[in-house]
Amino acid sequence: MSSDDKGDDTTPPTQGPGSVLGSTSGSGSSWTTSLKSLRQYIPTYGSKPEEEDGGMVDPDPSSHQVTDYREGERHDVHGNSVQFNPDQQQQEQRTQTPTSAEQLTQEPKQQQQNQQKLQKQLQQEQQRRLLSPPFKQQQQQQQRESNFAQDAANKAVATISKAVSKTKRNLVLPDYYDQFPDVRPSLLLTVPVGQSDMTMLSQAGGTGGVVSLSGIATPLSLTGRVTMMFRSAASAIGSVFSFYKPTPTLTAGGGANSATALPRGTQGIHKVAILGIHGWYPRKALRTVIGEPTGTSQKFCDEMDMALKDYLDMHQKRLDPEDIVKIPLEGEGKVLERVELLYQNLVRNHGWRRAVQDADLVLVATHSQGTPTSILLIARLIEEGLLRVREDDPTMQRIGILTMAGISHGPFPFLKGNLIVRWFEAEAAGELFEFMDSESHIARKYRDGLRTVLSSGVRLTCVASLEDQVVPLYSAVMTSIHHPSIVRAVYIDGTSYQNDFLINLIAFSLRLRNMGVDDHGILVHLSEVIAGSLYGEGHSTIYDEREVYMLSIRSLLEPPASLTSERARSEPILHPFRAKQRLNPFYLPWGMRGVADEIMARGDQILIKELERVKKLYNDWNPVSKAMKEIKFRLEPVRSKL
Repeated sequence: MSSDDKGDDTTPPTQGPGSVLGSTSGSGSSWTTSLKSLRQYIPTYGSKPEEEDGGMVDPDPSSHQVTDYREGERHDVHGNSVQFNPDQQQQEQRTQTPTSAEQLTQEPKQQQQNQQKLQKQLQQEQQRRLLSPPFKQQQQQQQRESNFAQDAANKAVATISKAVSKTKRNLVLPDYYDQFPDVRPSLLLTVPVGQSDMTMLSQAGGTGGVVSLSGIATPLSLTGRVTMMFRSAASAIGSVFSFYKPTPTLTAGGGANSATALPRGTQGIHKVAILGIHGWYPRKALRTVIGEPTGTSQKFCDEMDMALKDYLDMHQKRLDPEDIVKIPLEGEGKVLERVELLYQNLVRNHGWRRAVQDADLVLVATHSQGTPTSILLIARLIEEGLLRVREDDPTMQRIGILTMAGISHGPFPFLKGNLIVRWFEAEAAGELFEFMDSESHIARKYRDGLRTVLSSGVRLTCVASLEDQVVPLYSAVMTSIHHPSIVRAVYIDGTSYQNDFLINLIAFSLRLRNMGVDDHGILVHLSEVIAGSLYGEGHSTIYDEREVYMLSIRSLLEPPASLTSERARSEPILHPFRAKQRLNPFYLPWGMRGVADEIMARGDQILIKELERVKKLYNDWNPVSKAMKEIKFRLEPVRSKL
């Protein structure tokens, strides 16, 4: 062996179990001898570590092969040479110990294959269960229970919604049929439209009246819708058997032999004109308070049109669409400026002017500042002959005006100092406060217009809003004006309604006014107590209620028998009025005492019973707010008088 080879043999190995010796031997036999001598002292030397073979020690160390680090040679423990193949060594190493890169590649694939296999097994198991009969029955049972629970929930929701809708139903008080016991329904299904319920026109050309059949009577004590249904049934039975008797004519008080009764029902109505007049046009700063004016004139026309059609449908009366003309009049400004502007818009539109002149029935719907504007406009049309109101005119028109939250006596006095009104609406709002004084220029003009309208037989329906934040109750119902052709009512939002003493006292006071009995200032002193929030919506929600429009139609087409033509055309009584910033609290109990005395003096049993009911409500009333508690405290001295 050459010296170069010996140099290679004496090079200490860089790896292996002999590296710790720093061997000086230059041959494989010397290296083997050294290894044998080491095994005598360390039996496990040259074996696999515990972590590699699980802690087992090779019992035959002679079987181990030791590599001499000369390339291509391998020797066993006895020194015998073993043939070495590098490619085979690499292959064995790859088989025995995979590289880390191969492990990272193989492990995700194996995991994915296992997950797919497990998912497939679960699907097969689920499909097998679905196909089994017991599982189908269980599933059907669960479905039936789910449907039953859903149906029960739907029924519960429907019941709650029905109860809520009942409690939140909007009201217009007092009811028209309840407060006028002498109102006789004239629009009976079996009677020619417009005829009185006590008369019928014989198809043979004669006149006759329906009589009682088989002892059927229509007691006068029944009122309202019950009376209408009862008398309609009696009239229907009578018309079938054609039982007639001579027809009496109504007198001023509902008796016979007089021609002063007002026209009733829909007799002779073939053309209708509906005028809608919006209220004050506020700027953006107050539109949330007053309401959005744009399009409200058209809305008033549409609501009145639908209410009229509902009323006619209930009594089998039909009018073609072209027979009802809607006239929305729009224009802003002060009251007299608006009257002139709307008048010019009306007369210059030939279609509208012709519709007003040809109409048998004229209905006007207005709101807020539109109330004095409408009164003055209708008065002008009457004075110029565009509306026919003469009693001796066979083509006399029937005219009804609906005022919603009308500002007849001005807004609340405390709003006069409001910064929003003063700085944002100074010019427009200033005139509205002039209506608080009946001696102001615009108030006198307004009263002249009321005198013209009411003395011409026009029927006026004034409806206030309970929680109005702009117009007080006394202003909306015209407390200083007395005339039998005025019907007063209050609109109550369903969310605000409570069947308590205060609501009933207001309705009772309005009923007194409708019957011609003075309320002794009760409505004035209750107005400030029920005022709504300045940022509420009580002033503008009133014109969304259909029953408000229906009340106006009923009051015009179904006047009480006690309202004769002479009374309907009488001069109104216009009391002076001036709103005050602060009211005397002692006037309320004094006014309540005056009402009780007047009812007792009249001896009206209906009003006496109503007064007893109000007294009971007062005893049961437990107000919460400070203002309501103050009202109950003020009325405490007159409890015995009630």
